[in-house]
Amino acid sequence: MSLHKAAGLLVAAGLMIGLIGAGVSATFTDTATATMTVHVGTFDIQIVDGTGAPGSISCPAATLDSCTITYNAPDILGSAPGSLPFSFTIKNTGSIVALVTVTASTPAAPFSDLLGAGGAQASIAAGATHVYAAGLQWTELGNPNQGQSVSIVYSISAVDHN
Repeated sequence: MSLHKAAGLLVAAGLMIGLIGAGVSATFTDTATATMTVHVGTFDIQIVDGTGAPGSISCPAATLDSCTITYNAPDILGSAPGSLPFSFTIKNTGSIVALVTVTASTPAAPFSDLLGAGGAQASIAAGATHVYAAGLQWTELGNPNQGQSVSIVYSISAVDHN
């Protein structure tokens, strides 16, 4: 092979390598953005009514999800079994469904709570209300019960219901 041919082949090879290298290299760029707006609802329950017996409602503004109703039974003037019903209404004033649980303290024997063992639970839709039937009941009273004071504390808690 002549030097002339060899130089021609080397020039051709260099050109091809140069072209291949330039053709293989490429840079692409792209950008995109997305915006998502999320609205979080409000969560609030309130005791809006307590009827049927003397009592007090305590619901400090800082703990609206942990309110207390105290029910103090009036004087019982006989020994026969009986009951003193008491009801209260919980309203969901938020925009999120609330799962409300009401539990009661255990009164001294022979008294028991009308709400029932284990308390009561209800799912309350936004803007809706739920009435809880509670109060005291008792079996026949005797001399040891004279002068006895009885109270029940109803504790109310709520969580968002998904």
